[in-house]
Amino acid sequence: MTAATIAPPAREGAGTGTFRVVPFLLRRDRILLPIWGLLTVAVLLGAVAGAESTYPTAQSRMERFQQLQELPIFLLFQSAAFDDSLAALATQQAFGATTLFSAIGALLLVVRHTRTEEQHGRRELLGSTAIGRNAQLVASVLTVMATGLVIGLVGAAGLLGLGFSMPGSLLFGLVATGATWIGVALGALLAQVTENARAAAVAGFVLVMLLHYVRGLGHLADGRLEWITMLSPAGWLEGVQPYAGDRWWMLLPVAGVVALLLLTSLAISSRRDLGEGLIATRHGRASGAPYLRDVFGLSLRQNAASFLTWAVAIALIGVAFGSVGTEAAAEYGDTTWMLEYAAAMRIEDPGQAFFVYTVFVFVFPITAYATLNVLRLRSDETSGNAELLLSAPLTRSRWATATILTTLLGSAALVVIFGLALTVSSPGVGGLFTLTFSLIPAVWVFVGIVVLAIGLVPRAAVALAWIALGAGIAGEILVKTGLPDIVYLATSPIGHVNPYYTTAYSWMVLLAIAALTTVLGILGLRRRDLSR
Repeated sequence: MTAATIAPPAREGAGTGTFRVVPFLLRRDRILLPIWGLLTVAVLLGAVAGAESTYPTAQSRMERFQQLQELPIFLLFQSAAFDDSLAALATQQAFGATTLFSAIGALLLVVRHTRTEEQHGRRELLGSTAIGRNAQLVASVLTVMATGLVIGLVGAAGLLGLGFSMPGSLLFGLVATGATWIGVALGALLAQVTENARAAAVAGFVLVMLLHYVRGLGHLADGRLEWITMLSPAGWLEGVQPYAGDRWWMLLPVAGVVALLLLTSLAISSRRDLGEGLIATRHGRASGAPYLRDVFGLSLRQNAASFLTWAVAIALIGVAFGSVGTEAAAEYGDTTWMLEYAAAMRIEDPGQAFFVYTVFVFVFPITAYATLNVLRLRSDETSGNAELLLSAPLTRSRWATATILTTLLGSAALVVIFGLALTVSSPGVGGLFTLTFSLIPAVWVFVGIVVLAIGLVPRAAVALAWIALGAGIAGEILVKTGLPDIVYLATSPIGHVNPYYTTAYSWMVLLAIAALTTVLGILGLRRRDLSR
């Protein structure tokens, strides 16, 4: 006679419940994911479509190809050119913006779904249900990677619609997907390494930009540093050479690194304590400096490290572009689109137009800094830090004003640093400092928009902040492809600033809009409940 036994329950793995979390993530980011995807595709197709009007003839394309060979400084920010065909030059022009937009967006989304959830306690709440330890991480990775694949396929379809060949279009779409997956892998790893979502996001942003510039460094020094390009995944994506070499096998090392980073992330996630990171937060001093007793001093201290990092990066970029020199800038300015741009901006010297365009492009990273900085208000609110501060004799208005004022001063200082770096490194070009200084009110308008969103629609504030910035970037790119002026001016405050015919009225309007949106945002924050 045998005794009946009860089978032991099935052992749940670390990934149990992953596909129950995916719909939750899709529901939560039902607006943010499509907006990011559409903006990324718009950046890709806009930059590609602009090449046809920029280089309309075979002669202009040949001149552009030779220009890139003779002036490799441009390759620090753009891709190398591997052929003088329209399609190859179009992807050369679109590579930088497309890969950066894809990677940074994916990285921020993964950090938002993992470390941010863990930091705010929602991951622990979700973990009390029947899901595995790694379910949240795996679901986040799968969701964003799938979105990246859709971006690549839609981008490839758009390129086919523009008349480009199938193999090159598919490969460039896969380049965008590869950049997205690199951002996913970096975001997943940094979410395990750090204890703070903001630190993970900033570190990821800096790392993506660093990998991009390492790729560009390999094209300097007359090709003697080409090996450096292969040290960066961005260099591998560049080596795919859509519409030129069509080297699909260069995607294999990208896939290998993505897999390695994801496996490392899963291994760390399985072993670390919930809420902790691989690198522990450094303990603070036993007593703080006297200036930390004031909320403004505290805000300055919180943002000091990130400001210094951005200042160094902005200064290096300014010096790099300023060192191009007036002759090289004049040569670059002697292209069809740059001549049209100079005419539209009422600039007589095409070489001067190159520097004007440079300033208008690189004001957006400074705007990204301002956006990240002022969003600290929302992150402090959801993490409970704001409630802790407001338990002291401190009003909401003073608390918010401290962060806003720090952001305004910091962004203005970065604009000044960029202008000084350009001016010092290009002494033969006049008016650059005045040009950069005139952009400060436009950057402040973006700050006001974010503050207004935090005050009135706090749950959508993060999404609206990045949508506003993405719309500005997309408008700056699409204006080269015939975007109506009224649409361009409606999507970006930057478009309203032109020192060659600007008046005190436009300065006053931008400052008034920035002040009005900021005040309304603070009033909204005072009247509503703090929320998580």
